[in-house]
Amino acid sequence: MNWFFSIIRIAVVSFPVASSFVQLQSEIDVEAMKESIDKLSDPISYLHDDVPELSKLIYSELKISDSRKLDFDETVYKKYSRALAALESKGYIKGCHTTVKSYDKGICLPDPSYIMYLCVLAEDSEKMEKLVAIVDSCKSGRSLNGKEIKTEIDLPLEVIKAVFEIYESKGYGLCSRAVGAARYTGKT
Repeated sequence: MNWFFSIIRIAVVSFPVASSFVQLQSEIDVEAMKESIDKLSDPISYLHDDVPELSKLIYSELKISDSRKLDFDETVYKKYSRALAALESKGYIKGCHTTVKSYDKGICLPDPSYIMYLCVLAEDSEKMEKLVAIVDSCKSGRSLNGKEIKTEIDLPLEVIKAVFEIYESKGYGLCSRAVGAARYTGKT
């Protein structure tokens, strides 16, 4: 197809009708560039067409259970098998597989960036802005209690812990490693 547009660009000088083809190529190029930019800005949604819908379902279950280990009805695993496989291949989820069947014991959400993606799709942006503002303003030596923040903002504790983990990965603070803890201490 590129050859066609190359010929048209040359022919436009001699054949005025060809100018409409140059316009068409320009529109195709702009659309291709837009799609490439969209893929770069939201690479998770482009893994599979069902990823956004599945992700909203995952977030709904995360809100109910407030756990990173989730289990769904077998129909969900069948309906979204390819989207689940795509998410798992990139490390956004981890399937708890057995030799009997895939997702026999549900899925886990190991990646805090995927949890943030879920929040972009399905959480109140004002709540998320408050959470980020609280963590972002945490000064060196100050400690945040995720359970208190959960009560204050009404977000799942796992979302709060995911934000703590992201800030820790940037070197801005430390997350408590104690079992059941949801604490973050600022370093900077």
